Amino acid sequence: MLKEFTSTKMMFFWTKMLLIFILFENAEGWNSSPDTVPNIIKLQALDMWRLEMAWTMNQKEEHINQTYEIQVGRSTNMDIVDSMNVSRGPLDTVHTMVWTSQLPLNCVDHSVRIRLISDASPSSSWSLWKTIYGEMNLAHNNEPMMFPDEQVLREGSTVMFCCIFPTETNITSMYFSNTEYEVINISPQVKAIRVENIKATNLYGVNFYCRKNNVVVNYFTFPPDKPQDFRCETKDMQNINCSWKIRRDTDLQVPLRRKYTLLISDSRAVGCNTESNPTSCRFEVIPQQINYNITLLVTNSLGQESETYIFNITERVFPVPERLDVTAGVLDSVVVLQLNGRFKGLLLVCQIELEPGGTIQELDKNGSDSMQHYTFRLQHLKPSTQYSTRGRCAVQGNAWGQWTPQRLFNTELLVTVDLWRRIRDVPNRTVTLVWKTVSSDSESYIKAYEVCVSNSNPQRSVCMNVTQTNVELPLDIHKCDITVRAVTQSGLSIPSHITIPSAYTAEILKKKRIIGNEKGFQLTWTRDSAATCDYIVEWCMLGSAPPCNLEWRKVPANQTSLNMKAGFKAGVQYTFTVYKCNAEGHRPHEKQIGYLKEQEPTQYPTLDSNPNITWSSVNLKWSFNEEDPSHTGFITGYVIKVQEESEAGSDLNSITLFMDDPHSKSFTVSSLEEDRPYTFHLAACTIAGCGPETTATFRTRRNYYLLMAKISIPLLVLVGCCVCLWSHRSMLRFPFGFLHLKALDLDEDLYEASEKIHSLRIEDCTWCDVEILDTPPTAAEKTWLASAEDLSRSFIRPKVVQPSFLTPSCHLTADICAATGLTNLTYMSSVQQDVSSEVLETPETKATKQGSQFFSSDYVTSVAT
Repeated sequence: MLKEFTSTKMMFFWTKMLLIFILFENAEGWNSSPDTVPNIIKLQALDMWRLEMAWTMNQKEEHINQTYEIQVGRSTNMDIVDSMNVSRGPLDTVHTMVWTSQLPLNCVDHSVRIRLISDASPSSSWSLWKTIYGEMNLAHNNEPMMFPDEQVLREGSTVMFCCIFPTETNITSMYFSNTEYEVINISPQVKAIRVENIKATNLYGVNFYCRKNNVVVNYFTFPPDKPQDFRCETKDMQNINCSWKIRRDTDLQVPLRRKYTLLISDSRAVGCNTESNPTSCRFEVIPQQINYNITLLVTNSLGQESETYIFNITERVFPVPERLDVTAGVLDSVVVLQLNGRFKGLLLVCQIELEPGGTIQELDKNGSDSMQHYTFRLQHLKPSTQYSTRGRCAVQGNAWGQWTPQRLFNTELLVTVDLWRRIRDVPNRTVTLVWKTVSSDSESYIKAYEVCVSNSNPQRSVCMNVTQTNVELPLDIHKCDITVRAVTQSGLSIPSHITIPSAYTAEILKKKRIIGNEKGFQLTWTRDSAATCDYIVEWCMLGSAPPCNLEWRKVPANQTSLNMKAGFKAGVQYTFTVYKCNAEGHRPHEKQIGYLKEQEPTQYPTLDSNPNITWSSVNLKWSFNEEDPSHTGFITGYVIKVQEESEAGSDLNSITLFMDDPHSKSFTVSSLEEDRPYTFHLAACTIAGCGPETTATFRTRRNYYLLMAKISIPLLVLVGCCVCLWSHRSMLRFPFGFLHLKALDLDEDLYEASEKIHSLRIEDCTWCDVEILDTPPTAAEKTWLASAEDLSRSFIRPKVVQPSFLTPSCHLTADICAATGLTNLTYMSSVQQDVSSEVLETPETKATKQGSQFFSSDYVTSVAT
């Protein structure tokens, strides 16, 4: 009960206070004259930023100028955000003013009040607050509202952005262009940020949000610039096209871009579609109107600009051909310009330009209101060549109109046939025709070739069509004429003619050797005084060796040289045949062979496996085709390397022999040792070096004749000695029957026998002086001689004393030596009888005995007489 009484008492208190406040306000008005208070009759938002206000002021006294103080309050608390003084005109008028807010008017309630102020009298009372309400009391759907949104604003300005929350909210940050800004508290529900000097944005604008899931976009740009170079012209006297330039274009979406409007002679407006071209606009020609006054208006949400252009339409006519057609030929073409418009009464001139070449042609013609054609003929063109042409026209006295787009065209294919032949007489006379097309960009245009053969004996002509670029025809012995023409889409080409001479015995041409250089071959030949047509130089592109890819070149009759630079290879032999020409046809004139660059040979000579071998020489023979065209250079000779082999298989001495005659296929290597193996290396050579070697090993024979002579001579000497001594056998009593000499075994190798008895060793003959003393024999000598005559006595082991240890002497009496003529018996066996050593031993025999104890032999080694 007490609580209800207290509540009722509080309500009564506040009601009483409200009445007192109202009475106080009214009392303030009662104290002033009611006609001195401004009356706000209108308050409206022109857009999100501009607030328009209108008021009246009733006064009995007239004042030239009146000053008003205007205050703008924000939110329900009427926070004064702006206060200004404005001057207005005389009495009984409606005063207006537009106030621009930095904070969007949508964010919060804005109220305005006005009073009159004067220096001569007290200020009037304030008018009542006039309020325009924001959107904070509208339904929010529990999502904040953000302003401005999708607005086009001026670059460089300072703008406040706000968020209106459904309920009282406390936030600390908001974002512009993803940058955090400090929050300004407008009211418990409204928060804002302030952004200064904002730059122009691109097509996508700039974002603003207070929560990341709620983002709005705005655009910042600039007011229109004054159009530059505003001009108008016509190309057909049917439509006028105006164009201009802009210094700075906005990068905004189409709905937000500037708008362009043409005001034609202040009579009508033409809107311009600037989506495709923002710098041009077109309108129709006004019949019978010559002078025009055109104004261009450029507007956007931030401002407006204009430009005016006045002109005489006859001075602004620049015709542009509607169409350009080309009819291409082989050596000329036809170009037609088509002009459409109302040009009656005007003198027109048109021209075309041809590239390459820069050729320009002009034509004059009186204009008309119908379709007009200007025809040009282009001459002296190259066949199968691409050209481009374009055209333009003008009214005489005016500047040229625009060029038409470039028109590309190709002249027709001109086919000429370059014809040549090869004649073969064995087994039957035939001719192989070969040809190639000239001045043609592609052979795909050629359907076939027409080949015609005309004979004079008998008179007849035969034609055939072939699809290849060669054909083989049979011939008789008579002369004939052949023509070849290409069948193209446009008809037959110019015929190519060649004369086949009658059968003749061809002279053998001497081949002239030539050497090329890194650039090719320089051919020269002697002049043929009877030549009446071009020389033909023929060669095989793959070289002289088959197969042949035939090539030829025509040379004028007054020229006797040709520089060849076409794709030659080093190490390949080329044969160039020069044909002379007269009314009877072409015949061989000279033949030249050569290499671009010689290389070492690649082929092996073939050695004969059975050469003629003696004990001191080997006669080598081989086979090799030095004229083979597949060689990599001219064969200049051969190199032979002789290498002596030892019995152990190792190399001993070697010599190298050179042969500078490439046609010689044999060589005798002499001064060799008998019965020795020798290895022979043979290779062919060019000026670039020698090629691969062919290797063979042969052994010299043994010299049996010299061996027999060296064995027979000592034997014959020994036999001669025996014959000489045979007549004195009774005196010497030499025991020839008991000498125990071994007979030579004739079945054994004679060479080994001579080595054993050292008969092949060359020695100086050792001579001795024999002193003949006439003294009687001693008793011992008599005993030795008596024993020698006794054939029943046996010998004891004969011994041979080597010459190096035996001092030659003669113990025979003077009579015996004189009778036998023996002056020096060098290597004679001493045969001792079985007698006492004291009897036989003499001073000389002691020395002999001492030397004979080291060597013994069964043979007489040497006898000197």
